[in-house]
Amino acid sequence: MKISTTLTSALFIGSSLLSIAGEEITPTLGVTDTPNFLEKIKFSGDIRTRYEFRETDPLDESNAFTTRARLGLTLGEFNGFSAFVEGEFTTATGRDFRSNPTGNSSTSPFVVGNTTIADPDNEELNQAYLKYAKDGLLLQVGRQRIIRNSAAFIGNVGWRQNEQTFDAAQIGYKKDRFSATYVYSDRVQRIFGDDANDALPGPPLRDFEGDFHLIDLAYEADFGDIGGYAYLLDVDNNANVGESNTYGVFGNYNSFYAEIAYQDGDSALANGDYDAIYAHLKYTKKFNDLTLIGAVEYFTEDFKTPFATVHAFNGFADAFVLQRIGLNDGPGGNFNGLTDLYVGMVKPGLPGGITAKAFLHAFLDQDLDDVYGYEADLVLVKKFNANLTGLLKAAYFHGEDFYDDIKQVSVQLDYKF
Repeated sequence: MKISTTLTSALFIGSSLLSIAGEEITPTLGVTDTPNFLEKIKFSGDIRTRYEFRETDPLDESNAFTTRARLGLTLGEFNGFSAFVEGEFTTATGRDFRSNPTGNSSTSPFVVGNTTIADPDNEELNQAYLKYAKDGLLLQVGRQRIIRNSAAFIGNVGWRQNEQTFDAAQIGYKKDRFSATYVYSDRVQRIFGDDANDALPGPPLRDFEGDFHLIDLAYEADFGDIGGYAYLLDVDNNANVGESNTYGVFGNYNSFYAEIAYQDGDSALANGDYDAIYAHLKYTKKFNDLTLIGAVEYFTEDFKTPFATVHAFNGFADAFVLQRIGLNDGPGGNFNGLTDLYVGMVKPGLPGGITAKAFLHAFLDQDLDDVYGYEADLVLVKKFNANLTGLLKAAYFHGEDFYDDIKQVSVQLDYKF
């Protein structure tokens, strides 16, 4: 009797669930059709192969030939609910490089004395989250990619083979032109992979751990986008990064973009409490298919953006990555903020369907007294079809005073499906 009751209940529950899903309930025998839930499963992925040359004086040059594969599986959607899981796998066949900038050899390859190319061997769970999205409401919990605005503060470090993701819960709401999001995270999975050092005496490479609150507001006005943010970060496992509270606003008006932020915090690198500011002004002008850019990005000493996609800023040679993240204060402790004066151009439609991007930078300190160096960047992009894209990227940083010269060339193919 108990078995019969249980079976009846199970049949009733199953029928109810099918009714909710909109399925017609017709008892059949020997059904051979593919169940409809399989139609909700979607596979995705990308394979990226890259050769990268990099030399930072006085270190030896590095040559890295790496391949990164991401394979993802989406389950859903069902009344706004879905789930996503993604693995990330990076391997190096050309192994003449050092895969992290410290003296810790927990990442591989690690050739002592070579220039850093931060693409170590790695196998990891890149993303795994549950999601609800309906009527402008977003709820998402799990390991996830988070990019905010231009990625100057919160990003995924997409240039490197192993991307940065967040163990987080987020809630968002969008209605008409207004949007708002809040994220709580207690762990940021960095680009150095699961095998990277995560214990004392350090330095910890695998992740940033602590309490992180990310708040973003945006409004799509008739004249352009405007918005604001508050990023409250307390990194427990790296005293140099420490604690920082950043409050900023940004806006577009015609061809102008402006952003300004204030930060206060506490870190070992600053010897305690500090206050700092950030500003970015950019003018973009289009002439038919040619785009010209003139800009200045500025931040004072101790200002840090530990969760940013730093490669997208201050030149592709990454001369100021560690200072921008907040991990050190420059060669010999001679970093006194940064003024990045730069111009650029973007020109699609070149022979062969190539798009060219070029930038020139002049790097000075916050007081415009000392010159750190100059840089020239060039990027060529060729889209072969909807799935396959090729890229050539070159950067040369000429260092002054305390900074050394950097040469970098990358060639890659990216296939997405």
